[in-house]
Amino acid sequence: MISLKQLTQLAATSTEVWQVFQADAGQAARTDATAAATADADAKERAEIQLRRSRNLLWALSSRLKGLSDEATASPAIRARLLVDNALRLEGLNPRMLAERDDKNRHAQLIREYQSTFDSLRLNLGEDSMRTLTETFHYPERIYALGEFVKLRREKAGLESRAMGIEKKIEEARAASAEAEKESACVEAFLRTLKAQKGSAIALGVALLGMVLINVSLIIAVVVGVLGLILLVLGLLSWLVSGVAFAAFDEELKRKVSAFKEEGFLAVSQRLRMAQEAMRALEVRFEENRKELSAVNAKLGKAVELERTWKPMTDLEVDNVTQKMTESCKQFFGETGVRVIFQNKKELSLL
Repeated sequence: MISLKQLTQLAATSTEVWQVFQADAGQAARTDATAAATADADAKERAEIQLRRSRNLLWALSSRLKGLSDEATASPAIRARLLVDNALRLEGLNPRMLAERDDKNRHAQLIREYQSTFDSLRLNLGEDSMRTLTETFHYPERIYALGEFVKLRREKAGLESRAMGIEKKIEEARAASAEAEKESACVEAFLRTLKAQKGSAIALGVALLGMVLINVSLIIAVVVGVLGLILLVLGLLSWLVSGVAFAAFDEELKRKVSAFKEEGFLAVSQRLRMAQEAMRALEVRFEENRKELSAVNAKLGKAVELERTWKPMTDLEVDNVTQKMTESCKQFFGETGVRVIFQNKKELSLL
């Protein structure tokens, strides 16, 4: 006959791939918060926290056994399946963490009660049903995990498609940004040319003023004239350089920029800023999408590492396998059996 120990060992090896898809952000956050609080506590407080958890688990498992012993609650098959899940948690409970003698005694008594309850269920089920229970033991988990596997695989395809869309938008934004930068550079060259023209005109005026001042004071005239010539040379050089830079742009853009007024120059600057902001926003979205895709790939990789036969399976093949397991579960556990089993597992994970 199949023993409770054999089934608890079977349950202990059945949870790996199922747990890959059991990541609960809320539970993770609660766990992180508890870990942080525990880390800040001293050794005595940590021991007290561990003691409370162990006692809570002990009495929760004790309470669950009453429901599993009640023949009116569910079929023997479901009760046997749930009893194994709970027995696994009981087996993992270290009695040394229980300080009170009553708790230690209750732990030992509970082990015996779980065993006697299982023996009673085993007699009711018979050898054939026990073999069926063993064969279908992992089915509910695999049904759930396969469904999540396909969902995650589709999510990966969606993320990859989104990445392609974002990349296309980035290319478009990059082209728009390059065009805006080109227009802005043309504006800058045009404004520098205008500034150089004005500077040259002022320098020429200063040089001419020096000539006029000859009749007043030769020294002043020489100083002003020399200053004007220096400014004129610098202005002409700046005009030449700016003119060459401006001439490098295509004729259509030069005509467009030359016709701008002050509002037009401000609009060019604004378009460049908006294009650069759009680029940065798209790059952030792409990075977020990349991180999400990386997490999905890691989860899928872990699942395939545990269940290598899943990788080559198409969605249709997954549906067929899931359908077969579902029908087997319905025949053995009943219509609500799988849901009850999963609910029990979720509740146990919160204890």
